[in-house]
Order: sequence, then structure tokens, then C-alpha cells
Amino acid sequence: MKKFFIVLIMLFGLFALVGCGGNVIDKEFADLTEEVKTSSEEIKIKFRVPSGVISAALPNLIADFNVVYPNIKVELDAVSGGYKMVRQTTILDIQSTKAPTLVLGYPDHFAEYFSADAMIKLQDFISGPNGYTQTELDDFVQSYLDEGKNYDDEKPEDMYSLPFNKSTEVLIYNKTMFEAMKLKDDSIVIPKTWEELKTVTEKINTLVQAGELDEVITIAEGEKKPSELYAEGTFYPFAYDSAANGFITMTRQRGGGYTEKVNNGKGYIVFNSPENVAGLKYFKAENDAKRYAIAETFNDIYASNAFMALKTFMTVGSSAGVGHNIPEGDKFEIAVAEAPYLAAKPGNKYIIQQGTNVAILAQSTNKQRAAAWLLLKFLLQPEYTAKFAMATGGYLPVRKSAYETDDYAEYLTNPPIGKEGFSMAANVALNYLNKGYQFFVDPAFVGSSGVRDEVAALFTAIIVNDKDVEERLTKAYQTLGKAYQRPE
Repeated sequence: MKKFFIVLIMLFGLFALVGCGGNVIDKEFADLTEEVKTSSEEIKIKFRVPSGVISAALPNLIADFNVVYPNIKVELDAVSGGYKMVRQTTILDIQSTKAPTLVLGYPDHFAEYFSADAMIKLQDFISGPNGYTQTELDDFVQSYLDEGKNYDDEKPEDMYSLPFNKSTEVLIYNKTMFEAMKLKDDSIVIPKTWEELKTVTEKINTLVQAGELDEVITIAEGEKKPSELYAEGTFYPFAYDSAANGFITMTRQRGGGYTEKVNNGKGYIVFNSPENVAGLKYFKAENDAKRYAIAETFNDIYASNAFMALKTFMTVGSSAGVGHNIPEGDKFEIAVAEAPYLAAKPGNKYIIQQGTNVAILAQSTNKQRAAAWLLLKFLLQPEYTAKFAMATGGYLPVRKSAYETDDYAEYLTNPPIGKEGFSMAANVALNYLNKGYQFFVDPAFVGSSGVRDEVAALFTAIIVNDKDVEERLTKAYQTLGKAYQRPE
């Protein structure tokens, strides 16, 4: 929390440096895109992204952009340390008036930039001569597009960011083990609901404890067989990769509440509810019964390591991280399915929406902003959001028609060697869109990232450290403080 408040102090200090009006552009400004399109003048823009698969996938796409717009020079600024460092570096650069032209980030990052008057509105670009028609806007996955709204309290429908690299959560399972278990008990299926998961995991534990699966997969010297792992208490049939996502998804599926946004600068916590108390007690009981775990149960950051070590046969994790669950060689095969929902509330088939959006920052010239818009519009064409998704592996196209392009259709049905797991995850994401699942992300406000960190700690304390549910919820409210609590 101390670091969080330091960041807030820095942000509030930005107003004096950045000045007023950064979040607003006028029609003339948007019309500059036409001039920039045909100009021979060299315009330099900086695009900040995290280093890794994203920064590796973009140069080829930017090269295609430069065939169309040779006068726009794009500097790709790849920051090591993930999105946390992208955010921290950008905050410092805004303070020193050296911010990039474009930046990738999560909605809670953008809430902070907006509060510092450092992010421009995209609405006039969208409505301008080189913008989007309503048909084109309808082609974006609606829940992705909605993340770019609700920054301006007076005009909540105005867009301030656009979706760029998106992912979701999927169930990754040990296909080799499930095929073997099916031969021994044909009632063991891939669970679609939490209720089915409870039944299936109990049957898996019975087989594992009896040693009936010890010879299914050849293990390396020094590794332990499933029955040995069970005997020492380190085998759980199912594991959730992210404690924060596990908690937040539970609140949605049970209708228990998480946060309520008041405005961009303020929100309240509402997660101490009867529904959430019941959910926490349920998952704590499942953990006690050795059926349910999170990554921290294995004293690890990610459940994928436990999955590859046969300490679990199923894990819910990011579609962008499927590759981390694939063991070396041919130790076992994986497959991917939909994450569980609550059968008791089938209308709440909520699946958390992940990945970042892209925004244009205010410390740029009008022509740089227009050039940045042309880059965004180019990269978000159906063909190119599909190319980006395939190049990165686990990220998903942000437009529905991208799934129907020839190359992506081939990727879904006949993926290249090494991309099979990502292709399976993409097919699951398509199933979500077509089978009544609902992508969601909670509205961001300044400080909402601190709430996410606290509920991750809460979930871990209850599931792993056996803390009392009601007492730990009370402690979470005390830790976050009165500023996050609705006045009585």
C-alpha cells in the first residue's frame, strides 16, 4: 500500500506540470489525419509496449504500415519488467514531460493518466474523416470496446482507449491423464461447472491415491509419482492460476459484488457480502478436501509449474499463457476447454477479460497524435489484429470478423507446429462469444489496482493460510481504509 500512495502523490503532482485540456481535442485536430496521410513531412512517434512477445510481433506489422505511410516513423519503445514497469515508467515520463505518443495499459493505468490530464480523447478521431463507421465499431468485441469508455464523468460514452491485445481465462487440462482416467471411470469428464468439478476432482483423488495413474506418464528421475504427491499432501486435481482472478470471477458468478465506481477518481469496495462469504467458505472447504488449489498452495507464483510436475491435472489460466503449461518433449499432451461457471446461476456465465488497450498521450503535437491514430487504425484492421494474435500466440483478435479471415480460420483448424495450444485457446474464446458466456472487466478508477492486490492477498490467506473468512474480510476493509468504503 505504501508504494501505491507514493504513486498517487506523484500523479496528483502532475496537474501543475501537464496543464489543463490534455484530455480534450477538437474537430480541427481530428481532421489533421487527412493532411498527415498525404504529407511528405517526416513525423516521429513513440509507441511504448512491454518487451517480449508483443514487442517481437510488432516490427513486421509496423513495416507494413510504413509501406502505406512512409513518412511516419514509429519508434517501438519496449520496456522490460512487464506492464507494471510500463506504468511506472510512463508516470515518471509524464512528470518530466517526456511521455511516449502511444502506450499500452490496463484501464486502471489509464484512470491514473486521465486524472493527470495526460490522455487524449479518441472520440473525435473515431467520428472524424479517417475514423470508424458504426458498422466497423460493431465489429469490435463489445466488451473490449467498452473498456475504453467511462473516464469522463460528463460524457461517459466518449472513448479514450481502444482494445489492442486481449486474452481471457481458459481451462487447461492434462489430456493424457484424462484419457487414461476415462478408461477406468467413464463418468470422469471435463467439468463445465463448479458443481461438476467437485464431483470429478473427488473421483480423480480416489484414482490418484490408489496409485492407478502412476504409470500413465513416464516421469524423470527425481520427480514423484501422483500417488506420492498425494501422500505428501501436494496433489490437488484443480488449481487456479491467479488468486485475484479467482476471487473476482467468484464475485461475478455468485452476484456478490466487488467494487462500485463513483467517478474516475473514486470507487467503493462492496465485496463483503453474504454471497461472497458463502463462496469463500466453499472454496476453502474444497481446498481442505484437497480438490481445489491456487498457485500459492504450491508456494509458487504460477500454477503452470505444478501442472507440469503432475501436482495438478487442471488449471484455469490466461489464454496468453497456455504455452507455459506445455511440458518439454512428449511427457504428456494438453487440451483446452471453457473455464467453469456456477450451474446454480447459469445466467452468470462470466469469464474475466484480460489484456491491455492502447491510448494516445497528451504530451505530443497535433500531427503526432494524428499519425498515432493512423497507426492504431491500421493495426486494428481485421487482417492485422488477426496477424498480431497469431504472431503472439495467446492473444486474441479484437474484432469479430478477424476470426473469419482466411489466415486466422486456418490457424483455428490447422495451427502451425508449436502453436497448437494457443489455437485451442482461441477456439475456446470463440466458443465464449458464441455460447452465451459473458466477458467482463470491472470499471477502473484511481486506486482500483490496490483493491485487486488486496483481494488477491485475502483469497490467498483464506485458501492457503487457513484464515477465518469473516475476520479476513474485515481486515481487508481495514487495510484499504475508509476512502474505499461507502459512507453509511
